[in-house]
Amino acid sequence: MDSESSSSRPSGKRALLSLLVLLALTVLMFYLFKDHLDEIQAALKQITLPQALLLLALGASFPLLDGLIAQQMLRSRKPDFTYRQGVGATLLGTFGNVVTFGAGTLPMQGYYLYRCGVMVGPGVGLLTLAYVFHKTAVLLYGLCLLFFQMEWFLGGAREAAQYLLPACAVVAAIILALILVCASARVQGLVIRAMNLLPKSEAWQKRRAGWTEQLNELGGESRRLLANKPLCLRLLGIQLVKLSLLYTIPWLGIRFMGLEPLGFWQAQMLAALMMLLSNALPNVAGMGSIETAFLLVFQSFLGASGAMSALVLYRLASYYLTFAMSAVAFFLIQHRLGAEPQDKA
Repeated sequence: MDSESSSSRPSGKRALLSLLVLLALTVLMFYLFKDHLDEIQAALKQITLPQALLLLALGASFPLLDGLIAQQMLRSRKPDFTYRQGVGATLLGTFGNVVTFGAGTLPMQGYYLYRCGVMVGPGVGLLTLAYVFHKTAVLLYGLCLLFFQMEWFLGGAREAAQYLLPACAVVAAIILALILVCASARVQGLVIRAMNLLPKSEAWQKRRAGWTEQLNELGGESRRLLANKPLCLRLLGIQLVKLSLLYTIPWLGIRFMGLEPLGFWQAQMLAALMMLLSNALPNVAGMGSIETAFLLVFQSFLGASGAMSALVLYRLASYYLTFAMSAVAFFLIQHRLGAEPQDKA
């Protein structure tokens, strides 16, 4: 795992480049808001310190509950896998997504799981299934809330409504594809047969044997987890609680800033549809898709400056705070693992 260790740690140049891109995207966002900066600033000044701390706590609940989900899933591989390790794996994924544009997410998580005593293939596969549960919860929660408030939504946001059906189709296709890759014996058999085309040299055959073993382990663990219906329901329930807390941030932010009031379930539905739309859009380091979907959904009900103010507050609590948490976690984990012997779980 030495080579994987080095590849799992983003280089200083790559991390700096990614942070510069993140800064550039942030500056671009505020540049696009330049005609409403005075209104945004006035709205944000309405937030008191206790209110800001409450919003930040709701934002922090997202990775903390993701850590609980990771622990619940990975205990099937390692019964003593702790909640702290689950949060660590989650925050490393967040950090890798930003500083490596997603390319280093799985290597970083895989190396960390290896150092925690979890086989890389099955461990990363189970974290991929956690992503499946997340997308499933996003789809179900959004459609459920839309079902009960469709008339109100269509009356104010017909432009956004036309994108919902394609977004649902894309998210459903992603869910199906990930399940097939992780749990379908037929799909995995096709991958194994494709690996027979690799060069016949000893080095490549050794790699093929290792990949085949990890793929078989991944398939077995994934099928066992999906067959455990009580665990699946528990994981889906945690995902729904996580999303409902996240979706509370726009509702509270709108109230705290004195903007056009929305009912609790109205704000929950708008946030849920925003998340559903963003899950079907590409992003750069976690930015772009959320901003586009948020303005598309909320602007019809809050106006341009109101939606932008709510977006800035939402991203501060749900993105920038989470990234700061992940950066601290990355350096703490790197320091701790560097002080441990390689064979220590």
